[in-house]
Amino acid sequence: MQAHTLAEVLRHLDTIIDRCRQQNSRIGYFASLYKAMTLGVQTAIEQGVFDDGPRMERLDVAFANRYLEAYTQFSTGQIATHAWMHAFNAASQDKLCIVQHLLLGINAHINLDLGIAAATVTTPATIHELQHDFLLINNVIANIYALMQRRLKQVSWPVLFLSTLDPERSDALINFSIQKARDMAWSNALLLSASPDAGDAAVIQATDGVIADVATGIQNPGGFTNLLVKGILLFESRDVAKNLAILNEA
Repeated sequence: MQAHTLAEVLRHLDTIIDRCRQQNSRIGYFASLYKAMTLGVQTAIEQGVFDDGPRMERLDVAFANRYLEAYTQFSTGQIATHAWMHAFNAASQDKLCIVQHLLLGINAHINLDLGIAAATVTTPATIHELQHDFLLINNVIANIYALMQRRLKQVSWPVLFLSTLDPERSDALINFSIQKARDMAWSNALLLSASPDAGDAAVIQATDGVIADVATGIQNPGGFTNLLVKGILLFESRDVAKNLAILNEA
């Protein structure tokens, strides 16, 4: 399950989402968010938002292939990166709310995969040319998240109260996490780009270990956040197939 164009990425994501709806798998939650984001990036490329649209498509395809590879590994009984294994294994747990599943996917994909993808489509001499488009994508994703947040409220209305975790925005929990993750991803991209090929595996392995620790924190939040998650679960729809249908409304 690898892609060469954004159209192929979207087809693969549809396949994953359909499979998750049939299997009532919570893996489909992040796949749904990721599909919406990919559609947003595709539209932005078509509208000439980025400095270099073709380069941005190459980046987004390389980025998506990291997720598609991890999903294929997990679904065929292989071992993916630690960060992705946390996210996929968590799908079998019924004590995590939908937002936690989304954050686990964001953590694995953006914190780890995005920096790797950026380093693979550039060179040490050209990677800084990517920075403007790399950071601009945050604005695109923020707009897509606003739409996804409205859908999310239909299946988990207590997310209205997540604003208490970030007083500067009324719907910013996931968007905030993506912003911070992309900042980390850019730092990782610079590090990987400057590393000799022989050192890449070591850098990725070390980064994966740190990000896996973050995943543990997402699954086991403390203090007020833990109480908030428990409150959300009391009112959140447990019908995974129905939830995925709502999250993927046209």
